[in-house]
Amino acid sequence: MDPLGFEFLKDRYDFELVRKDQLTEALTLPIGVLTVLGSVLGAMAQSFNYHQHDAVTLTFIVMVVLDVIAFTVCLSYLARAYHAQTYTYLPTLKELHETEGDLTEFYESTGGTREQAAADFTLSFEERIIHAADANTASNDRRSSLLHRSRIALFSVLVLTALAGLPFVADQVRKQMPQEAPRPTAPARPTNVAPDKPAFPQNRIVREGANTTPPKIK
Repeated sequence: MDPLGFEFLKDRYDFELVRKDQLTEALTLPIGVLTVLGSVLGAMAQSFNYHQHDAVTLTFIVMVVLDVIAFTVCLSYLARAYHAQTYTYLPTLKELHETEGDLTEFYESTGGTREQAAADFTLSFEERIIHAADANTASNDRRSSLLHRSRIALFSVLVLTALAGLPFVADQVRKQMPQEAPRPTAPARPTNVAPDKPAFPQNRIVREGANTTPPKIK
């Protein structure tokens, strides 16, 4: 039994093509999760009440900046894993059929046999399968590595989004708390008030003849 027979090589070639499709489908979940987390982060950033020289605001801004960096790294890994689809395929059936005919004609014209032509064709075909399978294996390994890194970055985005939610919740609770109404203050008493002006005496009214008795002189 030949360990590297035609059936083994064919199965390995088919396996790498199936693996290619599985890696492409595996990109769907991280992209969906990243989209949801990005929407949540954007909503929190818009609803947050920013205050200067505030510890809650500073903590939230730091978490958002780190989250955006992790988001960008994760997105770059996903984009590279999606676009790094360089695969090698076998020649078309038409090309293989024409090559088989050309080899048969060549061996018959040089005194060879059809069996020699078939053996040469099989050997060359196996070499093509090995080259294509190895090239596809390298491509799949590269994409798998990028996908693994994107998942690590996605986990960082998830953690940082959760951490950013802590100061966001604190800010929303602070916003909902009733503000204490200012206490009314007593009107300030005026100082340095000038004294009242003395009243001028009223006119005297005398009725004549009301008292005709002159006063006695002692």
